[in-house]
Amino acid sequence: MTPAPTLFNHAGIPNAPVTEIDWSTRALAFGIAMVPLGTLIWGLLSGRRCFDAFAAGRIFSRDSIQQLKTFAIAVAASALLKPLAGAALSVVLSFRQPAGAKTLALSVGSDTLIALIFAGTVAVIAWVMTEALEIADENKQFV
Repeated sequence: MTPAPTLFNHAGIPNAPVTEIDWSTRALAFGIAMVPLGTLIWGLLSGRRCFDAFAAGRIFSRDSIQQLKTFAIAVAASALLKPLAGAALSVVLSFRQPAGAKTLALSVGSDTLIALIFAGTVAVIAWVMTEALEIADENKQFV
């Protein structure tokens, strides 16, 4: 239901059409825009399972560490997919424009870089937890 000029502005296309966008284009644009969000939701669900395991006292379990790794991977994938989805969105929205008005807009912002740094930090924490779990398992064998 968003007006066409607003959609074009969010997609990085400077010249919005005078006519309205048809429903099939809107549906395709919605599907493209949901790919990074769907990936992030998958990661947040893994994060929830990880923190549920932490709350149950299973901090250094293989399952909780794997869920933390999955969370980090999903956040990184979402951050990397966001500019690609934006580029695809700009192509889809400008596809029916006249020759010379078609647009490919690729945008990488600080939010993408911060999300990648965050995902990397969480991945390092998961890696350290994996090492700690292996050391704990090795120590259990000596007793």
